[in-house]
Amino acid sequence: MRRILRSGVPVAVAVAALALVTACTGADGSVAGDRVTTSPNSTSSDSAATDTTTSPRDPALVPLVIAAGLTECPPSDRAAKAIEPIGRVGGGLPVLSLPCLGGGPDVVLSGLRGKPMLINVWASWCPPCIAEMPILAKAARDYPDDLLVLGIDIQDRPAAALDLAAALDINFASVVDPAFDIRAPLVIPGPPVTFFVDAQGIIQGRQDGAFPTEEALAEQLATYLGLIN
Repeated sequence: MRRILRSGVPVAVAVAALALVTACTGADGSVAGDRVTTSPNSTSSDSAATDTTTSPRDPALVPLVIAAGLTECPPSDRAAKAIEPIGRVGGGLPVLSLPCLGGGPDVVLSGLRGKPMLINVWASWCPPCIAEMPILAKAARDYPDDLLVLGIDIQDRPAAALDLAAALDINFASVVDPAFDIRAPLVIPGPPVTFFVDAQGIIQGRQDGAFPTEEALAEQLATYLGLIN
């Protein structure tokens, strides 16, 4: 059953942003969130493979986590070998460990295996990201057993990200990348960007910019991952 958006949803912002399918960048080409302070929880690719921790959560965020009701972050195989070329179609995700926004262990991106995946790069300050969030959430609900939807929240404030998830009734899990460490390996000018990754961890396709409709996302899920609802 499709969920009804809660009364606090910023509908005007979301509707207005539907036409914005390019990446969120500033006038000088920089990402809009570049001014956010880097978190000490971010982990470089040099040390990610040995990171087996669950990053501590700010106690002040616990009520927001509960209100958002996000799915726990998925387990990742920290011993899995990265698939070359990193970040490209036909290759795999980078060896990068990122803390979970809601609950669960840190996620090593290169170690995600076992189920087709939709990996979405987003931020709460990005209007096109806000516009497509309900579309992504519907995909997560439509394929509960056949698709892993995972967000990567970049250069954001956790409270703002959790508030948005609660307002839009977004149920899928997200990790956080406050330093935007995925920018280079995934070749991302700015959000939103979505990657379609198969069960073996191989990137089959990518979408730069927001999905304008549910049908547009469904078409790419069928094309890249063979999922038909």
